[in-house]
Amino acid sequence: MTTVASLHANPLQIMKENDLCIAIMALALLHEVSSASSIIIINRRHTLKKLMFASSTTLMCPKPSFATTDTTNLNDIDWNSPKSLGLNTERMCDGINDSIRETSWLVTGLGSPSYFSDGFLYQSDEEDEANVRIRGYEAYCRWINNTRYIGSTAKPQCDLICCSVTAKSTITALWRLGYHTSNSSIDENKRSKVYLSTFITSNDDQGGLVISQNDKVLIATNAPSGAELRAKCNWYSCMPESLL
Repeated sequence: MTTVASLHANPLQIMKENDLCIAIMALALLHEVSSASSIIIINRRHTLKKLMFASSTTLMCPKPSFATTDTTNLNDIDWNSPKSLGLNTERMCDGINDSIRETSWLVTGLGSPSYFSDGFLYQSDEEDEANVRIRGYEAYCRWINNTRYIGSTAKPQCDLICCSVTAKSTITALWRLGYHTSNSSIDENKRSKVYLSTFITSNDDQGGLVISQNDKVLIATNAPSGAELRAKCNWYSCMPESLL
């Protein structure tokens, strides 16, 4: 949910994020803009929009996601659950975004099989994983759980920076891999990375499910903080262009 405060003394009710643009248009019609200032609006996928509005307008946005979990039992997941068929790319992007924030499955493997096709293919461009090609979403999640989560000496943390539709049938997610440990001998910053995950969906008439995922490492060590990545991110491409 996103709360939009009124201009001056006229409060608006809390509205769903899908109605955010309508609410802002209504504000523009109802209130004369006396002094312009740039307002940054971030929806739940952190899509950046800049509008010129009265300086008295305020906007409260969701806090950035920084999810971790100690739950590693993948056997609790129904890997044969019904598929979420018929979603267009925007709605599938919402589902991918929300599921990553809920379970950090990019590092834990606690995935959401309803969004992925039976023929799903994963491939990594990371140097240590250059030959990794995994067929099947469950097989991919178990591999993630065994390598990035259980196989790690410190608990990985997934900070999802951006998740947006960047082209036809294409969803891009920018995220930071960090580590939490009580062992002071491990340098957390040196191990942190920035990933770009690209998800390709099938055509709408074929269900619109995710058919492939490719992970690419943009920054292999000493990754910037999540706050810095958000400040430099191009929200339409999900690329931190000025940091590369």
